[in-house]
Amino acid sequence: MMLWSLLTTMNTHPGEIPLYWGFYIGDDDSKKKRYCLICNAFKPERSHHCSVCNICVLNMDHHCPWVDNCIGFYNRKYFMQLLFYLSLLTIYIDFSLGYDFFLMMRQIFTERLKYKFMGSAFVFFISYGVNVTLSVLITLFYKFHVKLVVENSTTIESLDKEKVKENKKV
Repeated sequence: MMLWSLLTTMNTHPGEIPLYWGFYIGDDDSKKKRYCLICNAFKPERSHHCSVCNICVLNMDHHCPWVDNCIGFYNRKYFMQLLFYLSLLTIYIDFSLGYDFFLMMRQIFTERLKYKFMGSAFVFFISYGVNVTLSVLITLFYKFHVKLVVENSTTIESLDKEKVKENKKV
């Protein structure tokens, strides 16, 4: 499921601004309309121009280098699924290798570890430590994005809110 959500996130277009968006007969001219100078088009709220993809993305959250795609209106669901399955997978690996980690630590501290197993034990400890670190970071990242979904916000908007808070402090 993690691989499926990764491929779906990578291959689903995040969403472009519809052609002729923002032109309605009888609209009040006092409405603030944002304009992209690069795409030469009016853009709705929460739309941003991605300099990597070179398009205006509808409801843009961020450009993700891991999936080499923008996270926007049409692929945010798959991105959330990817984070969920990735955090489950790393936690599963932590628990399934935890007993082996415990056995190796007990063998090191109670008995002498044989010289021929030192290299494999070192690789195991390093890879287990990296996986534990990744599982914590990915789970926190998933928690952050769940909070954004619940608040009906995006990463760009949350960064803008932090900038406003910093400017008020100064």
